[in-house]
Amino acid sequence: MRARNKTCSYPRDHHVAVPAISLPTQSGDTGATLKSPAAGSVVDGRDGEPPEQDKSTRREVWQSYSVGSLSFAIPSGSKLGSNEDIRLDNGDDDVPSQQPTGPNRSAYGKGSRQSNLPGLRTSSRKSPYMDTYPINGLIVKKRYYPTTHWMFSLTLTPFAIDWLDDQMRSQERIWQDLMTCKFLVRTIKARRVLLWEQGQYGKQLPTKTLADTLFEAYLRTSESIYRIIHIPTSKRIFTAMYEDLNLISPAHIVQLQLCLAIGACFYDDEFSLRPQALQWIREAEHWLESPGKLRLTVRDIQTMCLLHLARQTAQSQRETQVWASSGALVRAAMSVGLHRDPARLPSMPFLEVEMRRRVWMTIMELVLDSSVDAAGPPMFSLDDFDCSLPLNLNDAELDAINGDVTPHDPAEYTDTSVQIALGRTFSTRLSIAKYANGIKTENSEEETLRLSSKLMDEYRSLAKTLHSLRPSATMPQQRYCDLILSRYIFTLHLPFVPRALKDPTQFSFSRAICVDTALRLVSSSLPSSSSLHDPMVAAMQSVHSPGNHSLDFSRLLMCGSGPFRSVPWQAIMIIAAELAATIRQAHETSPWTSLMPFNQAQTGNRMRCAELLALLREAKKLTRNRVRAGHLDVKDVVYIAVILAGIEAAMDGVPAEPAMDEQGKEILAEAVGIFAEMAGTGTSVWDNPPDLDDEDFGGASEFWSIGFSGMEWDTFT
Repeated sequence: MRARNKTCSYPRDHHVAVPAISLPTQSGDTGATLKSPAAGSVVDGRDGEPPEQDKSTRREVWQSYSVGSLSFAIPSGSKLGSNEDIRLDNGDDDVPSQQPTGPNRSAYGKGSRQSNLPGLRTSSRKSPYMDTYPINGLIVKKRYYPTTHWMFSLTLTPFAIDWLDDQMRSQERIWQDLMTCKFLVRTIKARRVLLWEQGQYGKQLPTKTLADTLFEAYLRTSESIYRIIHIPTSKRIFTAMYEDLNLISPAHIVQLQLCLAIGACFYDDEFSLRPQALQWIREAEHWLESPGKLRLTVRDIQTMCLLHLARQTAQSQRETQVWASSGALVRAAMSVGLHRDPARLPSMPFLEVEMRRRVWMTIMELVLDSSVDAAGPPMFSLDDFDCSLPLNLNDAELDAINGDVTPHDPAEYTDTSVQIALGRTFSTRLSIAKYANGIKTENSEEETLRLSSKLMDEYRSLAKTLHSLRPSATMPQQRYCDLILSRYIFTLHLPFVPRALKDPTQFSFSRAICVDTALRLVSSSLPSSSSLHDPMVAAMQSVHSPGNHSLDFSRLLMCGSGPFRSVPWQAIMIIAAELAATIRQAHETSPWTSLMPFNQAQTGNRMRCAELLALLREAKKLTRNRVRAGHLDVKDVVYIAVILAGIEAAMDGVPAEPAMDEQGKEILAEAVGIFAEMAGTGTSVWDNPPDLDDEDFGGASEFWSIGFSGMEWDTFT
């Protein structure tokens, strides 16, 4: 695709050798830009030859209190204005910032239209690169994240990053409240640990009535997409377990408890059974690591799959930890031959044949999803296995002794229909994950658009298949598949959005498809109560997500973690950035915005802004409810709340930062009260922040960073 000026916007496809960057230790100079070593200091596999790309590109590193370290690729023709200080309007005229010179320099100086929009800009006053040059990656607490990681979406709102940087540097009330939340989080986590004697499995089982509810919730949600267990067999064991626990093996108890742990995510809006779910996860981890296990079996692999899903729903591990454990999962599966199609193995019962195919496909989905979560390479290819997709059969039909069963028509819904439909898109999604998360190639115009076109073809085919099934796939299944495919759109196109927001002539397709996907995803994610309070939201839900509301899917996004937190977060950041950009565009194109606030001016995009603003307000409610549901990620709601406050202030024609300060204090006071109640402290406010030095944090620097001024955004716990 070409830009409006007929100049190619996307970078050409070529190998890029990136010179090494020595990241500095923490210093008091926030926002410092550090130049990379001279070109040619690192060779790209050639004896002494400097990489060709280094002659035209250099790397710059920018440090932030709130994000971490960002690496930028700067063309050699662009130079820092060492003799110029260009002021950026954010309500503080005393803060100078350097901007790049040359043809790409932004007209954000004094006298530009940006000054009419206090506090909202595409460029950070601390980094002159964020919206101008490609970001190569982020370093957060000594962990490297490429631009496909969900944390990259923070760069879409530079004005909020600047605000948070100021709070971290000043260490005043907002910072103190964040430290208080951190202290309370440790207490909450300790209270969630139930008493348990190792080796005593099944002692924390719920009542039979509650267990039935949780088990059915698991079967109609996760199991209907990721096929792991044989439902008739598991139901028989489940019934027997409640008749006499002593007759059931620990392996079966652990498996069924994991099913209950996943089902607990859908039980209520508060995830009231989170401590029990964490306990069942703990028992499964102990069982899999017990020294008495001499060899792995297919049942153990099934347990590992269930454990993977349970960790995602109960927020028991970071995405990088889940990704690391998924590597052990795929190798364990290969060790028992699940990667080989049963037709190429010695004869086995038909039930085992189909279960092996189902479990292997589930493993591939989990491993691929975890690599996208962590923005890491999948570490496997299509050449590593030859196991085919399962047949379109119901579980009850797998008990045939001789396997003489005819698969159902593809249009007929069965217990494996969704897994098969999703599996047909696997090859394309794997290609995207390898392309986007690889380190040997840069994202090029041709390959990005080719993969995007192929993905959209698969997306349309999947949607058509799910809607044509008879009976049709359930609403949670459709919403879940939409979530899975949407994240690959973000993976491909989100790295281009910061520059597209600044200059509409660049990467307009990436911006448009990300915004469209974000609108659809957020609209379908909101609880049904949202439409009762806001007619605008009701109208958007009817357009972007027609059909019945899915309570299960809403609770998954409310209570789940991993991709169920990160993908909606990316969508929310895109909506916030698009709203800010739309308001800026109105200031540039409407003669009235120089005379009156945006909310009073006659502009052609008022309806568009109203739509985006309504969704952003609902997103704030969603993240607040996630805190009430037991998620300890208070930064999410704080960040969204201050973004919303800044945008609303700009629309009213008043400075943004005072409104952001007030909203930050207000939302943190509420969060401290919620956490204090969960922790059972009996108080909601401390006059002084708790001293965390004794808890091996190394003071504030260790809490917010390790080796640099970076806030640990990937997890708060």
